[in-house]
Amino acid sequence: MGVAVTCKKTGDTIDMGYGGFLQLRRRVSDLCGEPWASHYRELTDNWRHPDGWEEAFNAKTQELLDQKCVSIKVVDFLLQSDAGGAIRYGACKMILKVVGDYDDNILYGYAGRPDCARFKDFKRLLTQCVEHKCDLIWY
Repeated sequence: MGVAVTCKKTGDTIDMGYGGFLQLRRRVSDLCGEPWASHYRELTDNWRHPDGWEEAFNAKTQELLDQKCVSIKVVDFLLQSDAGGAIRYGACKMILKVVGDYDDNILYGYAGRPDCARFKDFKRLLTQCVEHKCDLIWY
């Protein structure tokens, strides 16, 4: 069981495990640049946090949003649940702007499968959502 990321209008889908989806979102976060990237890593690199950590994380997130260090649309994508979420086409457009022409050879999907998801496949879905003005969903 993993994560299926889908363009709602076309039905085009990429499949990956939760680890692959985490790596994909980390990459998007890294492409946002500092100070957001290191702030997001605090969430994803550590699985055990002290009491009160969530409030401090949320306050710092709001501060970075207020300072326009990162777009609320990108943050919405990065902080939604792995088990099910959606973003509107405006968020897809913003993420495409953030990632620009970035590509890599990392296998985000299931290695060994001929349709193993790569970053270019994620960008393809984002582009479809922008073109069709529809949501990107994952479940």
